[in-house]
Formats: sequence, C-alpha cells, structure tokens
Amino acid sequence: MKNNIYFKLIIFSLSFFLIHFSATHYLVNEFYFIKDIYKIHLFLGISTLLLLIILLKIKLSYPEKFGFAYLAAVFVKMIATVFFLAPLLFGEKGITFMYISHFFIAFFIYLFVEVFLLVGSLKN
Repeated sequence: MKNNIYFKLIIFSLSFFLIHFSATHYLVNEFYFIKDIYKIHLFLGISTLLLLIILLKIKLSYPEKFGFAYLAAVFVKMIATVFFLAPLLFGEKGITFMYISHFFIAFFIYLFVEVFLLVGSLKN
C-alpha cells in the first residue's frame, strides 16, 4: 500500500482508542474511570482528520502559506475544543478534573501525531 497519511491516522486513532479504553476500564482503579471516552476520541479523530485534509489541500495549492495555515487550523481546533467542552463543563452535572485531564492528554497526543504526519508529508 502507498504511503497514505489518512490510513495512518485512522489506524492510530483506532489503536489509541482501544488502548485508552482498555487502560481506563480494565487496568486501573475506579478513580481514573471516565464514562463516554469514545466521545473524546471521536471528536479528536474527526477534527484531526479534517485538519489534515484541509492542510494537505493547502500544501498542494499554496505551499508558501502552509505554516500560517497550520497555525490558523490549530487555533480553530482549539476553539472547537472549547465548544466541545463547554456543554460538559457548564451542564447539569459538570465534568470532573479527571475527564478534562483525559481529554487534554489525548489532545496533545493527537497533536503530536498530527505534526509527525504533516512533517512526513512535507518531506515527500
């Protein structure tokens, strides 16, 4: 198979979700357990996929603007994160520090993988 960035992202997302789900549900105690972990990974996986699609299109059309486009895309992703977490933070039950820590750990891992995949695509 060809060096496909989307395939790598999907494989990473599924693997990371399974590892994260297994670790929080079976390996650690109830203190670290969070419900709806799939929502975190669904949001981060889809937002990262959309960001990669947009940035690779910009790389083909305007390669000199790629750095600014990445900066803008990450800023939009952060704003989307605020909109994703706002109903959970200010909802009826309110979410715990544990949910936020799981979210941001996963967020930064996805961000690292996103940069790794984009740097790999820039080298080609």
